[in-house]
Amino acid sequence: MLELERRNILPEHQADFRPGKSTIYNILRLERYAQNQLRCARRHSAVILFDIKAAFDSVWHDGLIYKLNDLRLPKYITNYLTSFLKNRTASIEIEHVLSRQFNLKSGTPQGSPLSPLLYIRYTADSMNDIPTHTEHGLFADDTALWTASNTMTYLSSRLQQSVDAFESWCKSWKLKL
Repeated sequence: MLELERRNILPEHQADFRPGKSTIYNILRLERYAQNQLRCARRHSAVILFDIKAAFDSVWHDGLIYKLNDLRLPKYITNYLTSFLKNRTASIEIEHVLSRQFNLKSGTPQGSPLSPLLYIRYTADSMNDIPTHTEHGLFADDTALWTASNTMTYLSSRLQQSVDAFESWCKSWKLKL
C-alpha cells in the first residue's frame, strides 16, 4: 500500500481502504457539486450509483496481473502478488458431498488485507473513458457518476454517455453490474 500511495497510482477519488479517505469523502464531493449546481447555475443534476456484482470474487486474475505488470512495480512485489493469486483451488459442498477441486481464475481471497487493495488497482482505470462532463466517486466496490446540464434532455444524454462508457469498461474486464 505504501508503495502505491508513494507513487500516486491509486485513483484520486477512491474512498475506503485508504488512509484519510473514508466513504464520507465522496459523499461530501457529491453534496458540494449538487449545491453548487443549484446555487450558482440553477442547473439540473443527476447521480447514478452502481454496484459491481460479487466484486471481489470477480477480479479476473490474468487481467489483474496484466495491470500489475503495467505498473512497473519492483519485480519481487509483482512476483509475490502473482503467486498470491495463482494456483488457488476451491471445491463445493452440497448436502455433505464435496466436489472435486477446481482452479480459480478469478477472485481475491476473502479476509486478506491485500484483497481490497488488489480490487482498487484492478478497477483504477474504470473512469478513464468517462466524459469530462461527468464527475465520479469510487466507494470500495461501488461507483457513483454525476453530472449537470441546463436541460433534462441534455442531462439524460450526458449521463447515458458516462453509463455506456462504464458498462463497456466493466464488460472488457469481466465485471457485472
